[in-house]
Amino acid sequence: MKLAAVVLGFAVLAAPAFAEPGPTEGGVVYETRCKMCHATGMANAPLIDYLAKLENSAILKALNDPAPMMAGAIAGLTDQDKRNVAVFLTKKTLPASGDLPEVKAE
Repeated sequence: MKLAAVVLGFAVLAAPAFAEPGPTEGGVVYETRCKMCHATGMANAPLIDYLAKLENSAILKALNDPAPMMAGAIAGLTDQDKRNVAVFLTKKTLPASGDLPEVKAE
């Protein structure tokens, strides 16, 4: 019985590592990398309300081909990170693409 409890405990701890990608992770990226400009309009950055009206493809285009001022803020983001940010902002599901899984809107 104790062994089962230990195994279950490890499974619960490991669960976040196997979680599906999504807007929660995109929200963390937005908070740490994007909010400083997009919440205030610094350097003419579009505000989050404007970004929320865009399609995922427009967000991904901006993240994959960033303006010079944005390039440093998004350096090192993975394609999955960018997809998560897009869904966080637009609240629209992104279908799977290549080897990247679907990102469901919450």
